[in-house]
Amino acid sequence: MCWSEPPGKALLVFWISCILILGVQSITFAQQKTVTGTVKDERSTPIPGVTVLVKGTSKGTTTDVNGKYSLHVSPDEVLVFSIIGYVSKEVTVGSRTTVDVSMTEDMQSLSEVVIVGFGAEKKVNVIGSIETISTKEIKASPVGSVSNALAGRLPGLVVQQPQGEPGADAAQLLIRGRGTLGNSAPLIIIDGTEGRDINALNANDIESISVLKDASAAIYGARAANGVILVTTKKGAQGKPRIDYSMYQGLSKPTWLPEMTDAATYAQMVREMQTYDGVTEANLRYKPEDVEKYRSGEYPWTHPNTNWNDVTLRNFANTSNHNLSISGGTDRVTYYGGIGYFHSDGIYKRDANDFKRFNIKVNVDFNVNKYLTVGVALNEIQENRMSSAMDRETIFNVVNQGRPTDFAYWPNGQLATGSFGLGYHPAVISTLDYGFNDRKNLMSYNTLNASLKIPGVEGLALTTYYSYDIDFNKGKLFTQPLEGYTFNRAAYLAAGNTGKEDGSAFLTKISNNTPRTLENTYGNATRKLYHLQMDYTKTFNNVHNLSAFVAYEQFKNETNSTSAFRTGFVSSALPYLFAGGNLNKDNYETVGIDTRVNYFGRLSYNFKEKYLFQFTLRRDGSVRFSEESGRWGTFPSALVGWVVSKESFMQDKFVNFLKLKASWGRMGNDQVDPFQYLASYSFGTGGVYGTGLNYSNSLFQNVTPNPNITWEIANMTNVGFESAFFNDFFLNADFFYQRRSRILVARNASVPDFTGISLPNENFGIVDSKGLEVELGYQKGKSEVTYGITGNFTFARNKIVEFDEPKQVVEWQRRTGHPIGAILLHKSAGIFKNADQVNSTPHVTGAIPGDVIIEDVNGDGQITADDRVLFDQTSVPEITYAASLNVGYKALRLTALITGVGTAWRQMLGSQQGLQGNYYQFQADGRWTPENPNATKPRTPNGWQPYWRNNSFRTDMEYQNMEFARLKNVELSYTLPKKFQNTLKMANAEIYLSGQNLFLFYASQGIWDPEFSGNRDNYPIMKVYTIGARVSF
Repeated sequence: MCWSEPPGKALLVFWISCILILGVQSITFAQQKTVTGTVKDERSTPIPGVTVLVKGTSKGTTTDVNGKYSLHVSPDEVLVFSIIGYVSKEVTVGSRTTVDVSMTEDMQSLSEVVIVGFGAEKKVNVIGSIETISTKEIKASPVGSVSNALAGRLPGLVVQQPQGEPGADAAQLLIRGRGTLGNSAPLIIIDGTEGRDINALNANDIESISVLKDASAAIYGARAANGVILVTTKKGAQGKPRIDYSMYQGLSKPTWLPEMTDAATYAQMVREMQTYDGVTEANLRYKPEDVEKYRSGEYPWTHPNTNWNDVTLRNFANTSNHNLSISGGTDRVTYYGGIGYFHSDGIYKRDANDFKRFNIKVNVDFNVNKYLTVGVALNEIQENRMSSAMDRETIFNVVNQGRPTDFAYWPNGQLATGSFGLGYHPAVISTLDYGFNDRKNLMSYNTLNASLKIPGVEGLALTTYYSYDIDFNKGKLFTQPLEGYTFNRAAYLAAGNTGKEDGSAFLTKISNNTPRTLENTYGNATRKLYHLQMDYTKTFNNVHNLSAFVAYEQFKNETNSTSAFRTGFVSSALPYLFAGGNLNKDNYETVGIDTRVNYFGRLSYNFKEKYLFQFTLRRDGSVRFSEESGRWGTFPSALVGWVVSKESFMQDKFVNFLKLKASWGRMGNDQVDPFQYLASYSFGTGGVYGTGLNYSNSLFQNVTPNPNITWEIANMTNVGFESAFFNDFFLNADFFYQRRSRILVARNASVPDFTGISLPNENFGIVDSKGLEVELGYQKGKSEVTYGITGNFTFARNKIVEFDEPKQVVEWQRRTGHPIGAILLHKSAGIFKNADQVNSTPHVTGAIPGDVIIEDVNGDGQITADDRVLFDQTSVPEITYAASLNVGYKALRLTALITGVGTAWRQMLGSQQGLQGNYYQFQADGRWTPENPNATKPRTPNGWQPYWRNNSFRTDMEYQNMEFARLKNVELSYTLPKKFQNTLKMANAEIYLSGQNLFLFYASQGIWDPEFSGNRDNYPIMKVYTIGARVSF
């Protein structure tokens, strides 16, 4: 059975573990001199994995994850501290019992310490495909969501930002593309605990982020099939207190806004559209003189030229960030404390959108004695969001559909009703005049931990921690009626006015009479994780390096949300439930639970750090699946590596480092709806029972249960190499193949509708994925000048192998053999130039010159749904790439990051417009007209005609190549002179200018930012300009 005990029992287990540790540590060695200490880098960050040897002997140890070590030595012996990536250091012991060491980075080497699943390893010993970035790279991007700072930094990690609303602009993350028909999101672990929000973290509190892409992720078992992202936050280190402060202030604006037609162009296009539809000149909405009046701009009361972007949006929004931290410690206690504040307001003209986040981070570790360490980690986060009661999708939908021939405001400044009425007037519904949506989120992440070096058994340690997280959110959504003015155009013109004269006397005040409504929502989630781990690390004869651990975990997640709805408010002054009416009241509550138990372990061995082997095994149980069948799964992995550069035949070659590696692992994916093995029922209305026609409440089964349902399985194979050569270059590559099987798919497509049943999901879908990753870099330092460049490239392609499809489907429409997300579309073959071409070519009923020519794929002389073909281009790119540059001269440093994607397509034109809404300028430029019969774009469309609105006749002409390259980030920094820093007792001080999403090189130069998700209806992605400072004391 999975863990389902009350939380108090888990706490009891934790404290019993601590008591056992305290009991065991009472065993002591015979009296002997012991030297302890901490090894850290120039930034006072502990360095795990440092080899500490007594010079001239094989006697030694390695530092733990906190950079600490302990070794029995004589006073006259010399300790040698070494790790790849840092300059080795020798220290004579003397009379000291504490020897702390600060190591300097070796700029000629690669960064060599990697956080892996449940531990840390030297990079030379890492066999898996693992990428790591440090806090310096993460903090370089002025973004509110950490996920956006990862773009382009790591090969294999696809980062797509779908929109840019403050507080809701998190990127979508994929590791090596999509590998399943279901949920493809990677597992994110923050300080050993899942379920925490990476985008709520303060980037300044993060020490490093590691991405596990292959069998190295198998140690996370049933949740690792989509890869794993490990986030490690900062801890303290021995030394004097260090205070760090950083800030930036910035402005943001959309990277790209769609260009819509002006009033004159729109009126002319509507004339064309109505003419094509057979409307006579006398009945056309716009006459030629109307087009000219719109163009002249001299008739403000009758012929406006409204740009709805200008009406609704301002030029710039504000953003700011402040961070303050203190860290340090003694031989008994180390500490880190940080506070952060982030603020960003929206791009709406009347500033209804506002987001604030407050972060408090505390990490404290106590060295009770030379064996026992206990610690506490707290991370408290509060987010406040205030916005209009209208959602962003609707606001931007009406902004981009608003007709330029309609008034936003009358020439005297009074509010008009807009294109779609007051309730959908973008200049109003984007403000608090329409109502408000006030949301508050509180996240509390708390961990208690203890570790014990077992006395009498060198290299044996016991670690335990207990995490208790709480997420709480509440919202208040209130709407209210709006008032505006209508204009009596007929009376105005009848009075002899032409449109130039003032028309204020012909305005009438109106209300949309929308009832006031209130919805209060409350939600909370609690997560409890208990972890117990036994580690053993030992070096035999200075050549055989062995490390192993076994661990046990139990996890429980409980969620609850409630909502209460009221209407009938007589005033907006009291937006509270008690002030609402009794009609149309509604309340609801939902609950959820998820529990798991895990047993796992890892065994690593290497000979002289030359021949590397690693094996992992994990056994997981999840309450999401039936206890009788499918609840438990086993997930093994095996990894091997060979550091060829350590062989004698590779010495004195131009190759400084070369490691070959291969891995295989089995992982699971349990990110599916829980309890599908149980039958569920819902209440309905409208049932008729017995005689008569009286309706009664009914009870019906939602879906047929499947007791055999279980998690997906991913079998991943990876081969690759890591290399460094000519002292300054490095080249890494990975080649991977994955088969994802047992994907949940319902057989509804192959079962006729007349059966009247909805079949349950079954584990029978199969998807294959393959690809490669390459990373190449060059770094050079020469006196006062340093410079370097790094590039990465990823190609990942998937193919559906088994999927539920109707047996009678034509071959060119079968999804098997095609990528996930392939779209059924008609193939276009140009534009009909004239009526003769229409009559001589198979076409859709009603087609006329200027329409899209659709290929008759099956050759039956008709255009039907059977002529659609699958297009393999999807919105998830198969190719991603990036290049980063850094140049330093004395106190100046310039860094730049370029990111890009290839082979990505997205729908550019959804619903075509006409009388109901505006056109894109993209549609207007180069469109077909009788005077331009050789156009490459179709005629002016009517959005309400079946030919244009019916998905059955959607063509590839509506889709756009989204390949692009973007100048993602630039920073120019200046370090203040040391003399000035010393005067103010500073350890470091710099000022900088930076920018995010500055320039875009876009293959198609189309309507939208190519990274943008949505058609008309989403908040634009933002570019950011900042000025900031970083100081340390």
